[in-house]
Amino acid sequence: MSKSRISDATWTAFTESIRFVVVPIMLVNLISKNFPSLKTAFMPGLETYILVIGGLIVGASTLECANKPGTYKRLLFGLFAVAFVIFWTFVLFGGGVAKYDYGPYNVSFDMSKILYIVMAGLSLKGLLVIQTFSSNRHQVAKEQALLAEQAVERPAARRRAAAWTPQFEALTKAPFRVTGDDEVGYEPPAQREPVQQWKECPVCGVKASLKETTCKHCGAWFSDPYRRS
Repeated sequence: MSKSRISDATWTAFTESIRFVVVPIMLVNLISKNFPSLKTAFMPGLETYILVIGGLIVGASTLECANKPGTYKRLLFGLFAVAFVIFWTFVLFGGGVAKYDYGPYNVSFDMSKILYIVMAGLSLKGLLVIQTFSSNRHQVAKEQALLAEQAVERPAARRRAAAWTPQFEALTKAPFRVTGDDEVGYEPPAQREPVQQWKECPVCGVKASLKETTCKHCGAWFSDPYRRS
């Protein structure tokens, strides 16, 4: 998991805890103290319900942000988070029906239809989660295919590296010769014979230049190796 994913998940856990756990519990405590006669279907254990369901929302939202867009894990946790938010809203408002005793009067509020409309609006976020998944799925599939290809190539490369044994000739340009057991070494470079810069008269033995055709001492002709007889 990258650092950006960790930071996003941490920030989401903090903000969702404030929204769905801390602030609602404070409001419920405040209302219970100031309006003790207000009753809903879940009022006796409302704080516990908020704490449990709110914790589920925080966990699902955090895991959603911890995964990359386009993955099935992010899609799954995103849909779970939407479902938990809808259920949390239904429990918090007591199903839309509340009763309040004011002296000798009993007042009943039925806002269930309005609550169902709000819950239907919250469910639309599920479409956003699905749309985010579908728009990023091709990129995730491309990355997974690339990783699978690299996973296949790595063992083959390791096998080729293990099968290759370096030859001594590849380590040096100098010719190598193997002789007896007591003598193994480099072959000495071939020595060139010196080029003769003069020629010798076959009659008197006097040295002359290579371009001379006759001996200046005795007048004998030098033999021409390229001249046809």
